[in-house]
Amino acid sequence: MLDFSHAVLDSVIVLPALPSQGSASGHIAAAPLDLSDEMLAQLLQSYFLSSFRGSDFYSFGPEGPLDSHPLFPCCSAIFDGGDMQAHAQAMAQHLHSASQSQTIKDGELFVAFVRDCVVDGEMTNAIGLFKAESKDQFLKVHRHPDGTISVSCEFGISPKRLDKGCLVFDTERELGLKLCVVDNTNRDQARFWADDFLQATRRDSDFYQTKTAMSLYKDFVQDVITPTNDHSKIEQAQLLSKARDYFTNRETFEQDDFEATVLQSDGNIEAFREYKREYEDALGYEIPQGFAISSDAAKQASKTFKSCIKLDKNFHIYIHGKQERVEKGYDHERGLNYYKLFFDHEQ
Repeated sequence: MLDFSHAVLDSVIVLPALPSQGSASGHIAAAPLDLSDEMLAQLLQSYFLSSFRGSDFYSFGPEGPLDSHPLFPCCSAIFDGGDMQAHAQAMAQHLHSASQSQTIKDGELFVAFVRDCVVDGEMTNAIGLFKAESKDQFLKVHRHPDGTISVSCEFGISPKRLDKGCLVFDTERELGLKLCVVDNTNRDQARFWADDFLQATRRDSDFYQTKTAMSLYKDFVQDVITPTNDHSKIEQAQLLSKARDYFTNRETFEQDDFEATVLQSDGNIEAFREYKREYEDALGYEIPQGFAISSDAAKQASKTFKSCIKLDKNFHIYIHGKQERVEKGYDHERGLNYYKLFFDHEQ
């Protein structure tokens, strides 16, 4: 789900899509636009963002290390405050290189920095990559000092439809960043924009499904299995531990099996299903009820499954199972809460 209601177009650089359109030396000159004209800034922002709906997400990759991806390091560096003009030039050079093996239309490449976008409920910044290919005819009316009027025919970019675009959000870098992709001019041909230039992969892979399902469950436990809903901290920690074990030890996820193995009680299962429906509505993506578990995604996501009870600043108790061996009480003489742990032997 995307929300641009608070988004601000911070800066825009426009470059020729092919070096042959640039200087005689083939150097691609990055030209920052003057956005002080509020009408121009608003028109560009609408042109760049209005085509994105956020129903599908992509990531850079997945083949090879992310540092060797042609665009991931550039985007990461810009997000970290790097020289946007230099990295925009590198992106345009990559576009030229990716275009050499195919007949690709000329045009302009816009590289934009957009602040305060909301993606899946998270506010973050975005880098926009937009390629304008189509030129429309329009009539320009000239009013002369002597009162006469003349009309000329000119060509330009229509702000009503984006040809090709990509929004790169500054989130989930470990997964190759989160992308939205638009291509309104190449649907029946080879997918040059997504495959060759962006080298992006749609997030319907086992990796993304595993990561999303684990995030859903962790949020459910933290939001619903709470003392305010008559659940103990022990139960919360144990459910996180059981879920972590399920994803790290199984090869496939089946929702019915997961519910029976991890949640067990009818009340927890019903609450989880309701939470999942609301989560999917907000996400704009239906999490499958069955998929192959990605061991890499499970390993990464399990690091955030902290099945830990924090007691003031003095003690942390990690719960891995056997909830019946943990007893909570209150010592009236000391005026303090306590936990009793029953175990067979020390290790």
